Amino acid sequence: MGDGWVQVLLARALALATIEIPWLSQASVSRSGDLEGLRDIGNGMDPKVFLEGRVVLLAQLLGLLVTFVGPALTWGLVDEIWPDIPPEDRDFGMEL
Repeated sequence: MGDGWVQVLLARALALATIEIPWLSQASVSRSGDLEGLRDIGNGMDPKVFLEGRVVLLAQLLGLLVTFVGPALTWGLVDEIWPDIPPEDRDFGMEL
């Protein structure tokens, strides 16, 4: 799918997350799909507030993945990245 697909997907997730967490608008996505500025934003911020923003961004990204590639493939990707997460905590709307 290439870098362009990653860039578009992450940019959309960031835009959606910004609705709930306005300070995320200070971050951006590079043409290669890198999330930029998030660390700088977190400097001096309450760690709980910063964590909440990152969780919302991740939730939006995972939601978009489920929409575009389906729950089974999203589940497989999460399993590769975070194998210690119990299956019941990552059902993505599908029964295991």
